[in-house]
Amino acid sequence: MPSGEKTEQATPKKKEEAKEEGQVAKSKELNSAFTLLFSFLLLSFWFSYMIREIVTFTDKVLVNYFNMQLSIHNFHTLFIEVILFVLKLISPIMLTIAFVGVATSYSQIGFLYTPKALKPKLSKLNPLKGLKNMFSKRTLVELLKSILKIIIVVSISYASIKKVAGKFTLLTTSSLRNSINLIGDTAYSLAMKISAVFIVLGIVDLFYQKWQHNEDLKMTKQEVKEERKQSEGSPEVKSKRRQKQQEMAMSRMMQDIPDASVVITNPTHIAVAIKFNMDEMEVPVVVAKGQDELAQRIKEVARENDVEIVEEKPLARALYKVVDIGEDIPFELYQAVAEILAYVYQIDQERRL
Repeated sequence: MPSGEKTEQATPKKKEEAKEEGQVAKSKELNSAFTLLFSFLLLSFWFSYMIREIVTFTDKVLVNYFNMQLSIHNFHTLFIEVILFVLKLISPIMLTIAFVGVATSYSQIGFLYTPKALKPKLSKLNPLKGLKNMFSKRTLVELLKSILKIIIVVSISYASIKKVAGKFTLLTTSSLRNSINLIGDTAYSLAMKISAVFIVLGIVDLFYQKWQHNEDLKMTKQEVKEERKQSEGSPEVKSKRRQKQQEMAMSRMMQDIPDASVVITNPTHIAVAIKFNMDEMEVPVVVAKGQDELAQRIKEVARENDVEIVEEKPLARALYKVVDIGEDIPFELYQAVAEILAYVYQIDQERRL
């Protein structure tokens, strides 16, 4: 297998970068299908109202303006009325189209703000790249989808019109209302069938777009390796990882203090918590240590949990300097630590009496 072949799934970082560039899996066919469906649904409810309004407005224009003197003022007034009337009729349809388009897009990709995608790119003006895109796999798929949609529209239209062809021959003898109703019902039925098929086509296209998007974002093994190296070598990432590790270690350390046998201090700047259980442990172990503010916090937790605090400056300094958290007490400090543990056990026994 060639080393430059893109066989690896895109990393989260690569996907996020693509999203910032506006590269997302989205089906335009699904948007168009739902827009067509809801537009005709609204039009079916709105149609009767539109006809009544058109008739009323036409009567008004004929009555008010037919015999008026032709002037710039009158023409301007009529023009404004016509514009407002048209806006009144089509604005619900336009708003519906806009809302359905936004809702369908949101259901596919959610809210997406991509300022990078809005920046002009000189690479888009490259004629060679444009020529290459004309013969790409994506262009071929779009062409096939367009041909398929034309076939669907023609087939459904032919079948629907053929079904009511006999009724259309009677239009010449029917009333205007019956003719309009027949044409309207046929157009509505045709639109619903086409919309339903287009929605199915859009859903299939959405799955295809998701697959194609993942294919486009695939990476070579070398790219994945380089990205991992950059991420792990980034000062910001290292700093965050180190901070997270310190926070976790601090949390574990504070949780171990209540089980400590004694906290040895110097007394203000250093605190070292030691745990020893002669039935389970061979040597004492340091479970927590800290300086300054952390030392004060260790002592606070010790007091809250009735852990004995003993002031022993040289020993506290030595323990803090040579023993890490979780390590055994070194041999040279056995005697000093043993004396303090004996003292603590003696106090504990006296309290129990």
